[in-house]
Amino acid sequence: MEHDDLPERWAIKLQEYLRGIGVKRGRLSAEEFRHHLKLSFEDRWLAFFYYAFYLSDESLNEVAVFTEHCGYHIFPLLGTQLKQLESKWLDEETDHFQN
Repeated sequence: MEHDDLPERWAIKLQEYLRGIGVKRGRLSAEEFRHHLKLSFEDRWLAFFYYAFYLSDESLNEVAVFTEHCGYHIFPLLGTQLKQLESKWLDEETDHFQN
């Protein structure tokens, strides 16, 4: 899903997040995507997202993952473990990260 497809409940939360980090524009830019994410699900499946961040909401039982190039995704919070990984360049020729 792209920005215009984001459900209103998450569009509002995203605006609050941006204001909270001092961003005055209404949309995300490359500056916000500084980390990688690893999601582990209760059925043992994994998902990795490069250049992403997440927001979670316990009252909705949802986590929203925002990626720079792969859109936005909403997952159930219950049973989902999230780990933020710092981007570490191995060399100038690759775009791989280390944990």
